[in-house]
Amino acid sequence: MKKIVALALAAVLSLSLAGCGDVLVDLDTPKSEELTAQYDFYPDSMNTIRAEMQITPEQADEVFIALVSCGLDGKISTVSESGGAYKVRWGANSLEVTMNDDGTVAEIGDGKDVLYPEYKQYNFLLDCDVKTEDVKSGSGDVIGQRAYISVLKSQLSDLTAENFAEFAETAVKDSGYNYFTIKCDDGTGIVFDGSDVTVPVYGTLDDDGRVSDTAGFIKQGADGAYTYEQAE
Repeated sequence: MKKIVALALAAVLSLSLAGCGDVLVDLDTPKSEELTAQYDFYPDSMNTIRAEMQITPEQADEVFIALVSCGLDGKISTVSESGGAYKVRWGANSLEVTMNDDGTVAEIGDGKDVLYPEYKQYNFLLDCDVKTEDVKSGSGDVIGQRAYISVLKSQLSDLTAENFAEFAETAVKDSGYNYFTIKCDDGTGIVFDGSDVTVPVYGTLDDDGRVSDTAGFIKQGADGAYTYEQAE
């Protein structure tokens, strides 16, 4: 009789947990003891990861470790799936996790920036609206077109060299414009002459989007990387 009652209680408990969306999590993994000692939010977070992502305890450990490396510092409150990616939320923070078919982490993102497996800043320059204007000769004849985008100086200051190179190759090279300007809100900017991306010039811009006072040169090396050289 006692055995029957015990089994009945276990069944009720199981149904109750299932009804609440919770699962019993196996924390007995090769890394669970160490992770529990390091992070007091590990057990509860693992519960949520396992329940929503439906992966093994060992795979969940690797997801947790990857999330911690990207800034996770508190108990995960929710994990929701949309479009093949999982939105992981804790406190006022969130990260997007994309998984491989084998249950390993493919990528972790914060907005449009990639944080894992290696940091990659999203190239906002590629989202900028390219505007064009006619270029006229001294007599008023149209002799071509110039292109420009407008950005905040603070945005340009945070731009990585890799993103600058990507923009030069994608938007400027072989574009056919007489010149291409990255125009900042403080009156400065970067100008590429023609489709040449090897030595763009930085300085104060005139009303036509050309550099009127040169501050420096952004030179492209043989490997495609750019370095800044101040004008004398």
